[in-house]
Amino acid sequence: MRAERCRPRLRLRCLAVTKIRALILDFDGVIVESNSLKTKAFEAVFARFPEHAAAMLAYHHSHVSESRYAKFEQLAERLGKPRDDVMVAELATNFSREMLARFEGCAAVPGAVELLDRVRDKLPVFVASVTPQRELEDVLWRRGLAHRFTRVYGCPPWTKATAIQEIAEGLGGVAGVLFIGDSAGDQRAARQTGVEFVGRDSGLPFDEPAPPSYADLAALTAAIASRLP
Repeated sequence: MRAERCRPRLRLRCLAVTKIRALILDFDGVIVESNSLKTKAFEAVFARFPEHAAAMLAYHHSHVSESRYAKFEQLAERLGKPRDDVMVAELATNFSREMLARFEGCAAVPGAVELLDRVRDKLPVFVASVTPQRELEDVLWRRGLAHRFTRVYGCPPWTKATAIQEIAEGLGGVAGVLFIGDSAGDQRAARQTGVEFVGRDSGLPFDEPAPPSYADLAALTAAIASRLP
């Protein structure tokens, strides 16, 4: 059972008091409500392999923070085609096509744009996502958000941990660097790199002990307001 979340009147006590120097945001489930879209896109791709579709969808749900490439490599192994880079690349292309077709009209997470407005020109803000770099940049541009970020990191070529590490090194250390994510994978990347982590509760599980987490970015912003410039 997940540890009880901070009660609203105690939320500020659950977070560190260091002034925030930089923000790192996950993309799916933190900036946009796209987690269900990803699931539907995986369903469409896995449907080509009906004997493995259910198992692969279960694998997706249990490894939600893995890149699509890792998931398609797993499928290739199940099909007896390990290290079939051509097949993995084809499946990834099909997945990208499915995602882009579904992205039109995908809602922003409540409070996400308002948080970006609040810290604009005051803090460096980064994105670290398992979405491939070019696709991530394209989606942010299409949504008119690309100019809001100091830099975006997609996978490939970055993992979340290597992206966070590079950001922290560029800032001279992890103090005051806050990563906002919505999954245990995000939580682990923060733990691995030593940055502070706060969760957005998109419905995905966190590891125990559960981090402070909030229903949306409006509530999260209120909790960290005194630490923002």
